[in-house]
Amino acid sequence: MHLVNFERIDSHMPAKGAGSLGDAALGFEGLEPALPGSRRLGALVQLGPYAGWVVDLNRMLAIKLAYDDVGAPEVEANSLVPPDIFSFLRLGASALEAASIALDFAIDSLDRYDAPDILRAGAVEPATRVRICAPLPRPGKIVGVVENYPDPDAVSPSVGELDVPALFLKAPSAVIGPNDEIRLPAATRQVDFQGELAVVIGAQARNISETDALGCVAGYCVANDVTARDFERSGYAIGKSCDTFAPLGPALVTADEIPDPQELSIRSLVSGEVLQLSSTKEMRFPVANIIAFTSTIMMLEPGDVILTGTPYGVGASHDPPQWLHDGDVVEVEISSLGRLRNYVTRARTDS
Repeated sequence: MHLVNFERIDSHMPAKGAGSLGDAALGFEGLEPALPGSRRLGALVQLGPYAGWVVDLNRMLAIKLAYDDVGAPEVEANSLVPPDIFSFLRLGASALEAASIALDFAIDSLDRYDAPDILRAGAVEPATRVRICAPLPRPGKIVGVVENYPDPDAVSPSVGELDVPALFLKAPSAVIGPNDEIRLPAATRQVDFQGELAVVIGAQARNISETDALGCVAGYCVANDVTARDFERSGYAIGKSCDTFAPLGPALVTADEIPDPQELSIRSLVSGEVLQLSSTKEMRFPVANIIAFTSTIMMLEPGDVILTGTPYGVGASHDPPQWLHDGDVVEVEISSLGRLRNYVTRARTDS
């Protein structure tokens, strides 16, 4: 399932007695209005004429429960599939199962005569009526891995050749979503892109074995570990934690759809030019190893994000360096996960 965090651009006000859904179940007038601005948990329709549309999982499940004549369907839906991604992740497998029921019901309804009803109810939204946000707007923590891919130009041992991964922390406040702007701080001229596979934790893990590590993964998404190289002199994490320096998206693809995270292609483009091209199979420390080692240092909790390192080809590796500039478009693509696109602007100080 491709989970998204989304906001409606405009509102849906259910009309009284509208359509077969109201006759068969609670009636649109019984639904709370679907208002713009608030963030909701959705799933992308993958195939068919509605591909790319967003299903509001909580709202869709409420309608399904009403069809099934369950009392207080909206209350029950809130307990099974909360509209908040972090509450959803904490519920674990039961929430994913309920979300799958809601998504299947939505797809089935879209193929039948009652599609207009669920559209009027705001249970399914076209892409043009929503804004896709970061799948996790403010993770509990973001853990990154240093030099986890081979460097063909390296002439001496690096931190990536240690026996364990070298980790760092990145500020959760740096997170933005797909199509959001990466804002270059006025004081830096050396901002770099770094396309990466992001791992989203779905279950609490402490001292977990490498064998069991993937079992605590909720899913995966695309990430860009944007870094101000000149700011790193003030502290490694400072250069990585500027506002807007952690793009995530476009969706959180659940772990059941990614049987092997070490078999994903990854590439990064800046203004159409391919600068990174690799595969996660090149990682020095595979995903399971990173999770297991990190869990010996700190408790991993649902909603935490691990950035697994970036392949060769970042801006600093080129001669001359290819730093990001105002007007650039950065795209990171990972097979099965989608494309994360962000626009680059230069922050301006007040005059």
